Amino acid sequence: MKKLCIILALLLTLSALGACRRTIPEEKTTAATTAEPITMDPTLPLAYDPILEEYARLVKAHSDDYDAWETLGFNEVPQEYKEGSLGYAIKDINGDLVPELLLLDKESGSPGQPFIYALYTLKDRTPVLIGQYWSRSRAHIAADGRIFTVGSSSAFSTYLDSYELRRGAHELTQMTEYYSDVGDDGKQFYVMIRGSAREALSEHQFDTLVGLYETPANLIRFEFIPIDR
Repeated sequence: MKKLCIILALLLTLSALGACRRTIPEEKTTAATTAEPITMDPTLPLAYDPILEEYARLVKAHSDDYDAWETLGFNEVPQEYKEGSLGYAIKDINGDLVPELLLLDKESGSPGQPFIYALYTLKDRTPVLIGQYWSRSRAHIAADGRIFTVGSSSAFSTYLDSYELRRGAHELTQMTEYYSDVGDDGKQFYVMIRGSAREALSEHQFDTLVGLYETPANLIRFEFIPIDR
């Protein structure tokens, strides 16, 4: 009888311990999900093929047909260009995964960037001409996508403008505008234009801006591809 009581006591004790024991939930492991990087559709640059084919035809023929060059976005017929001088680049300049097309002349450009004749973007896979430049209206594109232009309409006038191509946009947005010319009194003037307001600048201020616009810091990099190769 005594032995039976001891066995019963042990069974009760073990039962109580089991009831009090804390249950540790089984850890659930979930596989880490890594988002796939969003990349440019590799077929988008093919939309520029008709432009590049016509460009190559004109270069190969050394054409002086202004109307044909103008159709491509040129404001002037390239003159006396060397073999391998004219070309193009395809580059997404504003990070929206839509490639832009630049028609270029590396012999006429600045040390950091070829001369830009025309700039295209795509709208529904259709090329849209958004920028035209020539020997008296030059453009440089900075690494952040801003486009700086320096132009002149006469021996006394100079204009400085900057633009940006906003993501998903199909036209340039003007950001700044500066202008210099000779007034009715025969004196040179320098102004900054903001909407309808005009703010006078000193000659030194304007000359400083000319230097910044002619050689912007941190120019965008792109691969120049000769059109006649």
